[in-house]
Amino acid sequence: MKSWKYFCASLLIPVFSLIYIGCDKSKMKQMSVSSYKGIFKSPPTHIPTGKTPDGPIAGNGDVGIVFSGTPDLQRFYFSKNDFWKSKPGYPDGGVFLPGGLDIRVQAMKGASYYAEQVLENATLKVDFKTENAGYKLDSWVAASDNIVILQFASEKKTYDVNLNLWSQTGNGSINESGQDGEVYWVTRKFETPDLKWPTQIAIAMKVLGGGLRDFQLKPSERVQVAISFCTNHDNDNYFQTAVAKVKNLTLHSIKTLRQDHETWWKEFWSQSMINIGDTLIEKYYYGSQYLLACCSRNKNFPPGLWGNSLTEDASFTNWVGDYHLNYNHQSPWWGVFSSNQIKLADPYDTPILEYMPNAKIFAKEFLKCRGVYYPVGIGPKGFCPAMFPLTAAKMQFYYKTPETNIENGYMFLGQKSNAIFASVNMLLRYYYTYDAEYAKKVYPFLREIADFWEDYLKFENGRYVSYNDNVGEVGPWEGKDWKKNYGDINPVGSMGYLRIFFKGIIEISNDLKVDADRQAKWKNILENLSPIPTIEVAGSIRIHGSEGGNGSGGRMIGASPGTMWSLLYPLPAFDRNIDTTLIRILRNEANLWDEKHWDHAHSGGFEIIFSSAARLGMNPVFILEKLSSRLKNGSYPNLWVPSGGGGVETLNAVPAAINEMLLQSYEGIIRVFPNWVKEKDASYSTLRAIGAFLISSSLKRGKVQYINVLSEKGRTCTIENPWGDVKVLLERDGRKSEILTGKLIKFETKQNEKIIITVI
Repeated sequence: MKSWKYFCASLLIPVFSLIYIGCDKSKMKQMSVSSYKGIFKSPPTHIPTGKTPDGPIAGNGDVGIVFSGTPDLQRFYFSKNDFWKSKPGYPDGGVFLPGGLDIRVQAMKGASYYAEQVLENATLKVDFKTENAGYKLDSWVAASDNIVILQFASEKKTYDVNLNLWSQTGNGSINESGQDGEVYWVTRKFETPDLKWPTQIAIAMKVLGGGLRDFQLKPSERVQVAISFCTNHDNDNYFQTAVAKVKNLTLHSIKTLRQDHETWWKEFWSQSMINIGDTLIEKYYYGSQYLLACCSRNKNFPPGLWGNSLTEDASFTNWVGDYHLNYNHQSPWWGVFSSNQIKLADPYDTPILEYMPNAKIFAKEFLKCRGVYYPVGIGPKGFCPAMFPLTAAKMQFYYKTPETNIENGYMFLGQKSNAIFASVNMLLRYYYTYDAEYAKKVYPFLREIADFWEDYLKFENGRYVSYNDNVGEVGPWEGKDWKKNYGDINPVGSMGYLRIFFKGIIEISNDLKVDADRQAKWKNILENLSPIPTIEVAGSIRIHGSEGGNGSGGRMIGASPGTMWSLLYPLPAFDRNIDTTLIRILRNEANLWDEKHWDHAHSGGFEIIFSSAARLGMNPVFILEKLSSRLKNGSYPNLWVPSGGGGVETLNAVPAAINEMLLQSYEGIIRVFPNWVKEKDASYSTLRAIGAFLISSSLKRGKVQYINVLSEKGRTCTIENPWGDVKVLLERDGRKSEILTGKLIKFETKQNEKIIITVI
């Protein structure tokens, strides 16, 4: 009988390989995504807003558009990731709105409203109807160029259409507009001497076919409008470039743009696939990936807090849209690694690495340390918008204190952990890819972090201690005595990040064969760090914000969802097979989370709570129920799940949580369906596991059907046997079968080798 099972499995292996590893993978993914859309049956209401809008969104990772308005007066808002005003000091600098387009169709007043945000190909489709006619508008941002295409169509009736291209005014910008033949253009510029660098944008528009911005839309015609965007960061001749792009555009070149656009999105969706039998969660799973792809592809300018979906200029209350390094900038990408959408994370590192020269000066001058010391909020090109307002009047207005020299003017907010937290994403990417070139790129930054903590930590009584290092933000908003409430000792955040960091830099140092002489010190720090702070409350051991001091950590008892990103997710600060006491404490903490933690529409936490719950092994039925409730009750039609803490930070939450339920690998052991509902059939294709492995698997009637492995780097692979301590069959590239047994299946791989594992 064993030989017969072996023979049957051998026949099935090539079939499974074709379906889940081979060419049919993209087809399955497309079929899944094509059924999901954002649906709008009434005009958006949260527009304009300084935070997350609720209108239809599209983008190409640099230029973003948001649709709003009523059928008779529609409005597009245009954003671009590199349109920053580089003036230091809240709220003078930050990400600003370039402009927009108003479309007036007076005859559509009172029409019914319907719009779609199509995930499959990033197209916005509008369909307004009156009693006897209709008006359609399709719009998309070309994936291969910074051009927006609008296509107008009419049913039965001729409409008068008026287009008004505009640039946002105010906040010290210089605005101009004009016409060059058939091309209408506007500009917005920030170029005064008090800026770190100038930012200028030109937006140009052309109605194809020789039309003017006032035209008649007839039933037999399709009118196409092209709008181009260019900044001085793209091209020194930004104005001429923007005008030339649309001036030279033809219907044929638009067709080519569309083909390139469709190809890009098809390839994007082919990177991985899930099928969990839950249309609500799947829609937001893919919707989150869509929204991040719309705003995160400019390698030099990652999205700020609100992405490229701005509908007004940044302001003080919106933290000027900067890159917050105490979780907001890190969070958006936590789901892209396991989803095999690595390229979306390409922009993440750029502003952090660009800020290194400043951070080295701060460490030396402010703390007398080597290495790097980062404020909470940074911007691009070494610019820091996160500075306290520079005048006593502004300090009095915003913080009720006239003091101007707080923390040397920079918003460190008592925290020393911003740089080390920033390194977590870099380590995460390295573990998922084992890309040596990437490691070489970020290693100088990692080494500077090591320098800082070698100097900053104090070795006392056989352990390393971090003083004056606040776990939360502190500042003058806390009152005139805020300086007395300033410094924690051994805050839980730093104690977690330090464990993650030194483990990581030692591994990268070995892999790159550099700094072997420094490893003894790093290992000594790692082995002798002060413990994760805990406190006994009513007979139970709880996580404590800090070991001591007079900062905010003393008031923090219990592991909030936010604590988990320093201890558990995306990388653990401990080994769950060794630190069983800590994992037990964290599980107990998670069991104490109440509704305000699970339903945090007005506070942070959505980006971490569900993935942490999955990693802790909480009841998967409970997790899915809570996630469904959050999506039903606290999301927008554009598939954005807003949160009080920020905007793009929530885009990881659904993909990261579901991936964690389907596949875990954070300790170098791959576990398929580790926290899934066993009675709920599910499958996935090419999710990414730590070790540079792409994993495909299926669960049917409570049993894992197979495990497919694509090894990118040829590393040793260890998989927890989902069938128990029984024999399994390995097939390598359709050849050389072997049989393994045990609770852990461990085997060597070759680069780009395909392996399928089935139970015998």
